[in-house]
Amino acid sequence: MKFYEKYPQLKDKNFLSRILVNTVFSTMSLEDQQVSKIKIIKIVETILEEKEIEGKEFFIEE
Repeated sequence: MKFYEKYPQLKDKNFLSRILVNTVFSTMSLEDQQVSKIKIIKIVETILEEKEIEGKEFFIEE
């Protein structure tokens, strides 16, 4: 079974963004690193956009 077959919800850009933001934010908080959630959101959005431009196909066209 392939990864995206097991976890099809990860193909949804909004879902993936939320998971990444929450994971990074909570990990940094646990390590006492104070970074605003808004900054993390912007970084995640930028990275996902770069990957889309490079042709990395993460998401399903709906």
